[in-house]
Amino acid sequence: MTVGPVLCAADDSDGARAALQVARDLATRFGTTLVLVHAEPPTVVPGVSAALAGQERLRKTEIEDAEKLLAWLAQEEKLDDVSFLAAIGSASDVILDAARELGAAFVVIGSHGRRGLRAAVLGSVSHAVATSAPCPVVIVPPASRS
Repeated sequence: MTVGPVLCAADDSDGARAALQVARDLATRFGTTLVLVHAEPPTVVPGVSAALAGQERLRKTEIEDAEKLLAWLAQEEKLDDVSFLAAIGSASDVILDAARELGAAFVVIGSHGRRGLRAAVLGSVSHAVATSAPCPVVIVPPASRS
């Protein structure tokens, strides 16, 4: 039986750093690959983002920056056998699309620890992913980092 990859939502937050360790452990335990996923929200710059060529340059720069972040995180966490997926869009949409397309065994995502009104107003990527993912989702709080 082939096990799909473990996807880990990655940014430079404490919650994501804690999630990286959990995701690495899951990938090792199940003998599967680890894929770091980062979503970069679209940038809107008046004038530049209106022109098609400007939009393409912005997208290219945003993806390059996201890939650099993922490579840096992998190096910081000493992750050797890891793949990267960087995309433009809402974090929950990018993570859910990747989970479906790659046939993920798990999605691991860090929590920022927001609660109450702040969570309701700001929204929760982890909640959106957990309620719509095609596979189990592990939500890791920032305090889990060892």
